[in-house]
Amino acid sequence: MQFENFKQYIVDHVKDFLPVEYEESEVSITAQRKNNNVFWDALTIKGKSNVVPVIYLESYYHHHVNGRSMENILQEIANVYVESMKQAGQFSTVDFQYDKIKDNIFVAVQNAEMNKEFLKDVPHEVRDDLALLYRVGVTLSGGEKGSVIVNNSHLKMWGIDENTLKEVAWSNMHDRYRPVFSSIGSVLEELGFEELQEESKLVEMYVLTNKEKTYGAAYMFDEEVMSKIADRFGTDIVVIPSSVHETLLLKWDSGMDLKALQKMVQDVNRTQLQTIEILSDSVYQYNRETQTLSRIDVPGQTKAMMPDKVSVEEMHGYGYTWDGMLPLTEKRALELMDTELQVYKLHTDGSEGVVKSIEEVYAHDGMFGVEKEAWFAYQNSQNQVQVGEMTQGM
Repeated sequence: MQFENFKQYIVDHVKDFLPVEYEESEVSITAQRKNNNVFWDALTIKGKSNVVPVIYLESYYHHHVNGRSMENILQEIANVYVESMKQAGQFSTVDFQYDKIKDNIFVAVQNAEMNKEFLKDVPHEVRDDLALLYRVGVTLSGGEKGSVIVNNSHLKMWGIDENTLKEVAWSNMHDRYRPVFSSIGSVLEELGFEELQEESKLVEMYVLTNKEKTYGAAYMFDEEVMSKIADRFGTDIVVIPSSVHETLLLKWDSGMDLKALQKMVQDVNRTQLQTIEILSDSVYQYNRETQTLSRIDVPGQTKAMMPDKVSVEEMHGYGYTWDGMLPLTEKRALELMDTELQVYKLHTDGSEGVVKSIEEVYAHDGMFGVEKEAWFAYQNSQNQVQVGEMTQGM
């Protein structure tokens, strides 16, 4: 079953697995915008409540492809929905009035360029290639925690301006979302990787986040916290954007290989993180004397190039949403057929198929793609070949 058919089957049959009080509910599929302009397909079931939980379907589809029955999947989705409704309760606009939520507003940071369309409707402050924005922490009746992004309509409803929002959010960071500064060794121990602790001692690296370990990377912009860490180091700080949730900090050393550090960041972003978790490909420096944070211009740095002019957003709009794939036009697909890269046909139902011949390229009326990890490995190998040729020529 293809993904489009899978989604429609869920829509048509999920109410058969819900309690009778949901029989009049409206069931549909919506595209939910996530961080970095990623869209995920979600099931929405709208009943009498003003709370509408969303259930993302990609993981369920992969379970089905791997042999899980539709009946089993439908029952789990129904159970998840009913439990979500129990936890949410009757959440109303009254619960979201400023005097009730102001103590739960905090600062988050996202990539400015990747979210530029989204940021048009959101109070924010741009710093280099990053954007500081604001979220409200919420706790459901079942105890589960989450957060909601503050948009311009919220400011209007609350009757406050952006400066007030900013002041309240930073004040709350220290009172309710306190920073956590730990050595990489202690973090590995907490995660159960004691065998790696000795290796971690070879590099004096620290993790900066918040006590919730969610959206804690914003602390790289907290002047008080960064100043105290710089004083402890006795040097400037190199800030590595690990994800939107945390950063890695190193003592500044004039002899360090900044180009290698930036390449490490890019490699981790391409191979280890989901697209929605990526913060930046850049490396930053906190200046101890001026108490300012700025992006480092790495000598000879090269920006990671996409394989084609077509964007990931266009691919999502086309119907293919897996973030491990980068989109191609027909022309570019034909060019890459002469390389060691595997080219795929992308379908509007979210599936893909291997292209085995040039004839298949011409026969496919749609987008093509190449796996993200394979593309960046190929690009890196090509750069190494070019450097080698230059060296031989000299």
